[in-house]
Amino acid sequence: MSADEANKKLKQDLEDTRNDLKRAADEIRVKMHLAGMDAKDAWEEIQPRLEDFERRFDEKADAVSGELKALGSDIKQRLLNIKAKLKSE
Repeated sequence: MSADEANKKLKQDLEDTRNDLKRAADEIRVKMHLAGMDAKDAWEEIQPRLEDFERRFDEKADAVSGELKALGSDIKQRLLNIKAKLKSE
């Protein structure tokens, strides 16, 4: 192979590599755009549910917090009792 042929082959290899890189970058760009659209669609779907949860939380927080506080106190006392029993053994 002559130097001229080797140069042409190298140039063609580099051109092929450049085209492969461009093609891969374009594919990734499209996939990222579509993924962004999917994420946006998922967000738009969940947003009303999140707002509904927050609204319900605000409406029920006082009643639920009293119940949870009582339950938490009961659990805490039971855990302290278990802990005391473990120390005595």
